[in-house]
Amino acid sequence: MTTPHWPRPQWRDSGEEAFLLWFVFGDFGNDFQVDAQKYRTRGTPPGIDVVRYVNRELARWDGYPLAGMLGGLLYEEDAPLFERAKRAGECVMLRGSLADPPDLDALRDLVGTITALMDGGGVAVIDPQTLSMFDAPTWRERFFAADAFDARDHVLILCNEDEQHPGRLHVHTRGLRKFARPDLSIRNVPAELAESAGELAGQFVEFQARGGRVADGHVVEVEGAPQGMTVHAAGTLDDPAFNNRHLALRWP
Repeated sequence: MTTPHWPRPQWRDSGEEAFLLWFVFGDFGNDFQVDAQKYRTRGTPPGIDVVRYVNRELARWDGYPLAGMLGGLLYEEDAPLFERAKRAGECVMLRGSLADPPDLDALRDLVGTITALMDGGGVAVIDPQTLSMFDAPTWRERFFAADAFDARDHVLILCNEDEQHPGRLHVHTRGLRKFARPDLSIRNVPAELAESAGELAGQFVEFQARGGRVADGHVVEVEGAPQGMTVHAAGTLDDPAFNNRHLALRWP
């Protein structure tokens, strides 16, 4: 059996599916091909579709990533890159689901394919699951330059005002659906402990991305709080705040 390049040492099958989705905007030649060895890819994993669209035709689709709330966020993030993506002639969508994978080599394959697309005429990659957009140099440096998996490259950790608990913060994640795992929501976080909550979120991200599972009812120890925090499984896959189920915790 081949040793995986990107293993999941804590993997236990969740029975869920990993959902993967990216959009690559650019202008790609008719003879575009991916050099499998150069880009460290075995090809498109079973269950994933790679579809090439004319950009202006894809723009009519309700899920077009340069429109709606996501489009607004991406424009605020980088207006010049957003406009370059909008002017591009084509868009390649990589989309599909995999049974909870025991390793992350399929993700590695797709990172290689996207890098090849960016080298072959791509101007912007959009990851809707993390509300993120990358130009070619940023994508290559963050995802491809070092052939090593870093969970934080693929998952977003956010900190906002907690509308349910005035004066407190809400630390939460997006992107763990890529790993067939629920995202994380920590509410009622005191402002002075935001960094601690962020570190805890990072530990959840790392553990789950590498295959670990957190049980409903699990108690998380918190310094200075003997009772800790209890994990509650919550949400649905179509929850717009996460695009995923999530683990809900309340800071004591």
